[in-house]
Order: sequence, then C-alpha cells, then structure tokens
Amino acid sequence: MIIGGVVISAIGAASTKFVEQKAPTTKTLGRDFIIGAVMVAMIIQLLPESSSSLIQFLLGLAPLTLFKSVQQVVEVEEEVKVGVPRF
Repeated sequence: MIIGGVVISAIGAASTKFVEQKAPTTKTLGRDFIIGAVMVAMIIQLLPESSSSLIQFLLGLAPLTLFKSVQQVVEVEEEVKVGVPRF
C-alpha cells in the first residue's frame, strides 16, 4: 500500500508542479497518498493472486537486503495433504 501511496502522491505532485506551476502542499500530498494506499488495498482484495505476484516482483527490484529476506519468507509454500488421515 505504501508503494501505491507514493506513486499516486508523486503523480499528483508532478501534475501540480508542471500544470499549475506551483508547489504542492502537504495536505494535497497526504490526500493523494491516502487515495493511492486505499486503491492498492482494494486491488489486493479484488485480485489477490495477481497483486501478490506483482508485489513480489516489485520487491525483487528493490536493492535492499531487508526486502530480499521478506521475499524469501513469502516464497515458502506449505504442502496441502488431502485424503483420509492416517493415524
């Protein structure tokens, strides 16, 4: 959600700077950040498989080792066993 907030805030700041020829205010940047974060949260709820693979791809692009360790934890899959349980 942070990525969505930052992207929408950056687009809003750029449009304010270049179209209206004035500096963006903190209120506008905060509003755009909240709108972007909420939009990403809704997309994650509507398309969970697609958004999780996109998030993993974006985290893979980040050069930080913190994100790399989080990505490795996410990739661990558990095996689902079906059928009659054996006691």
